[in-house]
Amino acid sequence: MMLNPRKDQVVQIWYAETYRRLMPLHGLLGVVTRPSRGKPRNHGVRVGNWRYVIPCGNLRLPPKELR
Repeated sequence: MMLNPRKDQVVQIWYAETYRRLMPLHGLLGVVTRPSRGKPRNHGVRVGNWRYVIPCGNLRLPPKELR
């Protein structure tokens, strides 16, 4: 889990096992466009041509093979 992502940092969207089948973005790589410092801790992440708002607890560093 990433607590303080930086702008333009590559991240992987990762959900808990119980929610993965409901979340189509699970496992995708994206780029942080709007890091949040206040509350709520929801970050803007660009995946392809779309921008999504992802809660802080659902971001992680991608494995080294995917960076």
